[in-house]
Amino acid sequence: MFQTKMIELEEQLDCSKNHKQPIQMVILDKKLMREEHLLCSICLENFESDTKIIGFKKVLKMIQENQKNQVENIQRLIEFDVEMVEQFLNELHKLRSYFILLFDELLTNSQEWINSLNAIGQHNSNYSFFDELDKIIDGRIQNQFDQESIVNQITTLNNSLCSKINLQFSALKNQEIYSQCGSILINLNLNHHMKLIDNSIKQSSPCYAISFNQSGTLMVSAYNCDIKIWNFEQGKIGHTSTICCLQFSKLSNSFVSAGFDKSIRCWKQIKQNEWHSSLSYQLHTECIDCLLLNKSETQLVSGSRDKSIKIWKIDLVNNQLTYLYSLDKHTSSVWDLQLNSAEDTLVSCGNDKQIIIWKLNEMEKWQFGYVVIQSIQEVGSRLCFLNDDQFIWVTGNKVSKDCISTFELNNQQYQENLKKEVKLIQNSKDMEFNLFPIFKSKNKNLIIVKHKSYVYVIKVQKEGELKIITQLKYESNCILGALTDDGRYLVTWDNIGQKFTLYELLII
Repeated sequence: MFQTKMIELEEQLDCSKNHKQPIQMVILDKKLMREEHLLCSICLENFESDTKIIGFKKVLKMIQENQKNQVENIQRLIEFDVEMVEQFLNELHKLRSYFILLFDELLTNSQEWINSLNAIGQHNSNYSFFDELDKIIDGRIQNQFDQESIVNQITTLNNSLCSKINLQFSALKNQEIYSQCGSILINLNLNHHMKLIDNSIKQSSPCYAISFNQSGTLMVSAYNCDIKIWNFEQGKIGHTSTICCLQFSKLSNSFVSAGFDKSIRCWKQIKQNEWHSSLSYQLHTECIDCLLLNKSETQLVSGSRDKSIKIWKIDLVNNQLTYLYSLDKHTSSVWDLQLNSAEDTLVSCGNDKQIIIWKLNEMEKWQFGYVVIQSIQEVGSRLCFLNDDQFIWVTGNKVSKDCISTFELNNQQYQENLKKEVKLIQNSKDMEFNLFPIFKSKNKNLIIVKHKSYVYVIKVQKEGELKIITQLKYESNCILGALTDDGRYLVTWDNIGQKFTLYELLII
C-alpha cells in the first residue's frame, strides 16, 4: 500500500504574518492566497470577519482522509497494471525456460549432425591392406571412388536430421506459445479503457454481421448463409446466400436478417433453443446492405445495391413484413441508413457520394428532403446521429481523406463542420467495407467506429466534439463487430484471425 506523505511539515506551517506560532484555525475564503488562509493564536486575537473559519486539526483530518481515499484509488489502478506485468513476467520466465530447452536440443542435434557427417567421412576413409592388395592382384582400377554410395549415406543422414530440426523450428515459430503474453500486452496497451476477455472462439467461415439483444444475453452472428445464436445450441436457418445484415429487436427476442440473396427474413424465438423464420420477403433486386428499425419497432427500412431504400411495416409478434413504398433518389448502392432520436429525419449515404436527408411528412410518410452540402466528394460508408442536430459520416474510398466528418443543422440543412473533422490513420492500401455499423452508447457517451483496419473507441464530448480514446489494430480491413446496449462489451470478428474477440470497456 502506498503511503500518503505531506510535502510540508506541520510544524513548518506558518501564518502570513510569520508569527512562528502553531496554526489554530483556517479561513475558507477563495480570494486568499496560501498562507493567508492560516491563523495562529496571535492572529486570532485581532481577527474579525464573517468568513467561515474551521479548526486546523479538523482541516488536516479532512485532507488526510481525502488523500487516503485518493491513494486507495491510485493503488487500485496501479495494482491492475502490476498484476498484469507480474503475469507477463511469469509467462516470460516460462518462455525463457521453453526456449532454453528448445535451443539446447537444437544445438545438440546440430552437433550430432556434424559428428555423424564426420563419422561417414571417417568410415569411408578406412581401408584394409589385404582388400587393397586383392584389387591390385586382380588388376581392378586403382583409386576407384564410390561417390554414389557416400552421397546416399549423407542424404539419408541429412533427411533424418532435417526432419527432426524442422519440427523443433516449427515449435519455435508456433504462435500459440506467445498468445498469453500477447493478451497481457494488449490489456496493458489499452490504458485502462478496455480489457481483453476472450479471443478463443473460432469461426472460419466469413462473418458479415453481429447483433445483440437488449439485455446482452443473446448474440447472433452471420455464418455465411447460416446464423449462429450464442448462449444456447446453434440454430440453422434458411438464407440461400451470405448474410450481411442482422438487426436484433430491443423489445423482444426477435431479429431481422438480410443479405446477398436479396431477401429479408424475420426471426422469432419459440422455445429456448428454437427460432421460427418468417417468409422470405424479396422485393430488392440486389444485395441488401443495411437494415434499420424504428424505436417502436413498427417500421423497417432497408437499403440495397439496387439503389433503392424500401419502407416496410413490421410485425415482430406475428413475424411478418408488409411492403409500403420505395425511396429512389440514390444513383448507386445504398451503404447506410440512420434515424435521428425524434424519428422525423432519415439520412442515407452510399456509393454515389451523396448524403441524402429524408423528412417525415404530415401523412407519416418519408419523402425526399435535400442533398447535404459537403466538401469531401467521396463514397460514404457509415453514418450516426450524435443528436437531432448533428450526425457524423465516415469516408470509404481506398484513396481517401480517411476521416470522420461532422454535419450540423444550419437553416434547415445539414452542412459540414470542418472544425470538428476527426483525422483517422491514413491507409491507401485498403478499401473501406460498410459491414461494421457505428455503435453508440448513450449512457457512456461513446461511439465505436470501424475504419479500414482499425476500430476506434471515441468519446462524445460537449457540443459534439469527438475524442479518440483508444484504437484496435487488425491485420485485415474485413472486420465485423457489435456493442451491447449498455456499452459494456464489444465483440469483433476479423477475416485474418477468424475468431471472435470479446472486450470489456472500462470507460466511465
